Amino acid sequence: MANDDGLIAKLEQWMADTLAALQSDGADVFKTAEVWKHQVAVGGSGSESFTSHQPFAFVGYLAADAAREGDNDLREVLEFGVLIGVESKHPGVARIGDANNLGISKIRDLVIAAFDRNHPGGSIECDPFYYTGDIKFVETDKRCAIQMHFECSNLNPLN
Repeated sequence: MANDDGLIAKLEQWMADTLAALQSDGADVFKTAEVWKHQVAVGGSGSESFTSHQPFAFVGYLAADAAREGDNDLREVLEFGVLIGVESKHPGVARIGDANNLGISKIRDLVIAAFDRNHPGGSIECDPFYYTGDIKFVETDKRCAIQMHFECSNLNPLN
């Protein structure tokens, strides 16, 4: 499904495409890497969707902060969330991994390396992305998910 070609949609898609291509030791990191469209939920049928998509990464726009530069030009700071999740048959492995499975710990490192101080390139006008922290989303003995936050500045978004 195509997007509306707005800046936020283009950035979300670039992030999802980057995550879909992310590899570790020659293997894809994620089974599912997409723009957030409410693919998983915490309760109810969310359990089944978590399992069917994992390991997953979903990208979504969170918020913008706006300010004015010295010459009164608009400067936006756009914040994006990357929800990553893993499930394992063995307690603790979803969080810390093991010799055969990536856990959230290593996946988090790979996602930071993919985006921190990186720019989407092409004609997208924004500053590089910066990692700003994460929050725990789900943690059980066999399931772990966190939402990572990244931001980029956009000077003169209306020009």
